[in-house]
Amino acid sequence: MLPILILVLVFLAAFTFVVGLWGLLSTDRLIIEKRVQYYTDRFFREKKTSENREPLGKRLLHWGGRFFASLKLAEQVEKKLARADLPLRGEEFLFLDLVLACGAAFFLWILTWKTSLVLFGFLFFLILPWVYLQQVQHKRLTALSNQLADFLTVMTNSLRAGYSFLQALEMVVKEMPPPISVEFGRTLREMHLGTEAEVALSNLSRRVGSEDLDLLVTAFLIQRQVGGNLAEILDNIAATIRERVRIKGEIRTLTAQGRISGLIIGILPVVLAFILFLISPSYIGVLFTDRVGLVLLGCAVLGELLGVLVIRRIVSIEV
Repeated sequence: MLPILILVLVFLAAFTFVVGLWGLLSTDRLIIEKRVQYYTDRFFREKKTSENREPLGKRLLHWGGRFFASLKLAEQVEKKLARADLPLRGEEFLFLDLVLACGAAFFLWILTWKTSLVLFGFLFFLILPWVYLQQVQHKRLTALSNQLADFLTVMTNSLRAGYSFLQALEMVVKEMPPPISVEFGRTLREMHLGTEAEVALSNLSRRVGSEDLDLLVTAFLIQRQVGGNLAEILDNIAATIRERVRIKGEIRTLTAQGRISGLIIGILPVVLAFILFLISPSYIGVLFTDRVGLVLLGCAVLGELLGVLVIRRIVSIEV
């Protein structure tokens, strides 16, 4: 009887050891699989519901964007759209840009029947969405850079109150307004899905493209590798960023006259040409019909662009 009892106890001990070892090795994987399944199931449910309610214009935009999906330019545009926080894919933006330019050219052709105006309208509306994208991206990047000092204050206070790094990030996402809460919210979701903190922070730096944020991410990565007082490090970075913001504000004040001059120089000829076109279309129409007028018009546009670029280069001072 005793040998049988010993065999049963040995079997139970071995079985318990194997089950415990398997659970120890598979716990992280099961947790990650549950998290991924939660987000993927939710994504496919929302996608299925949105596809059923998707308007015709959005479906046409998805369909038209397929023609540009294989271009490398679409990937670069998608990065810019992500930085500008515009809900479009790169190929959809390219398709929308082409449709807008062709539609404007067709409208001008019906109104004027002049090839030169049609070509001008096509080029103008082809470039206009890119200018808008650049302006939105710059405005959002400026807003995010101005929020970094407050972000560092919230992070420092949270860390000194005893919060962990992830808890401090959650506090930032809850308490601060966009765009900085949106960007760090994406980073926090990546970490919850199992991405390492170093990789998620590096993705944040590449996605935003801010020099101040690059400095902040570098400090996070170094501190996680070598250790140190993170709150004190963030205090020093916050002082540096506040000083840079102050200097940039002073530079913008001192260069305001030059920037306004460049804006007036760039807009005045276009406004004057439009007024002349309304008053006397035949008088200014010679510029678009005669060969010498087209050459002069091209030289004027080139001179305007060069003048605006030179003024922008003069007033742009790196800090």
